[in-house]
Amino acid sequence: MMSWIDLARQGADRTEMARVFPWFGEMDACPHDPVHHAEGSPWEHTARVVEALEADPAFQAMRPERQEVLRVSAWAHDIGKPATTVIEEEGGRVRVRQPGHAALGARMIWQHLIDAGEPVRFARDVHALVAWHMRPSHMIDEGPERTLNRAIRFSVEAGEGGWTELLALCEADQHGRVSLSGADKLLPLRLLRLALEEVREAHQADLLAGPWAFGSPAARLRFLRGDVTASPWFAPPEPTGSRVLLMSGLPGAGKDSWLRENRPDLPVVSLDRIRDRLGIGPTDNQGAVLQAGFEAARAHHRAGRDFAWNATCLSRRTREKSVGLARDYDAEVTIVSLDVPLEAALTRNRGRAEPVPEPVIRKLADRREPALEGEAHLLVSVDAHGVQTPLIPPAPSGPDPSPDT
Repeated sequence: MMSWIDLARQGADRTEMARVFPWFGEMDACPHDPVHHAEGSPWEHTARVVEALEADPAFQAMRPERQEVLRVSAWAHDIGKPATTVIEEEGGRVRVRQPGHAALGARMIWQHLIDAGEPVRFARDVHALVAWHMRPSHMIDEGPERTLNRAIRFSVEAGEGGWTELLALCEADQHGRVSLSGADKLLPLRLLRLALEEVREAHQADLLAGPWAFGSPAARLRFLRGDVTASPWFAPPEPTGSRVLLMSGLPGAGKDSWLRENRPDLPVVSLDRIRDRLGIGPTDNQGAVLQAGFEAARAHHRAGRDFAWNATCLSRRTREKSVGLARDYDAEVTIVSLDVPLEAALTRNRGRAEPVPEPVIRKLADRREPALEGEAHLLVSVDAHGVQTPLIPPAPSGPDPSPDT
């Protein structure tokens, strides 16, 4: 039997998808706001969105591989709604809201695609579209400066697909809902498209077709880590501190093996080794482990020594602690993300001399988030077969994460 992902890629209809889509039952039973979604449940809405997408001439003109990204994104764009539904009374009538459903849905689908063994670029493209699908309808009201800022941010995250794909998804999203508000649903998107065309003419930057071209990884990081008034033209100096490899991945994903095979020259700050030395188990309080790890990292930074930070670092929040420390010392950061399916990590973990309890790994797996372009100077993804995919920068202009030869 074909997976729902393969069926979606081929353009399956709602009847076929209802039989295999993992979130069908909860989406079909989930309430929707009667004013903004009078068409019915999130499942009914999703099916209409896919149908509208398939009928869009712009979508039909896209390359088949980009159509596949959009199809999977359309089916998945509202999977976060059941878990975020809030029912309230407003003005004497029931209203339904689903705050944060786009961010949750993006994380859910990214984990699902990685666990299904899908290519990391495919998973990241879908993640970006699902995460951003609510924002374009409100961007034009923020003023030209903020609109440009957010447009650049998405263009970097989306990569090859650019704004053309997100606007196609957003237009289908609007066609797929019945609104009783009387507002022109597509006007904000039309105005945003015009604004992006003006950016193309004024700055020779076609965000509809691809990412903004920063002058350096440092410039990209400075912009993406700044506020919404940051300038994309600012050219900061390159980092002068040490170079840090930050490993990210589940227990059993292969972080230790990757370091042994690819960077045996680097000293390693390993939280597992610190844990063993202190006699602290994986389910115990980790405060002392982290304190010792950060002290070791500071020593490397102060000495100007390149080193690797080896811990799970599965969410942006946990990665930020190490990345923030590196930033304090003006270090260059490369994230090496072991994006392997959960079952592959569990299988490898069972073969370890001291395996991590499986409930711990499964709990960690629910926290996984893709490392994004605003987190590091360089980003490399490694799959379950050890294949390395450089994700940023897109051109081979930055230093290689492998040793100098």
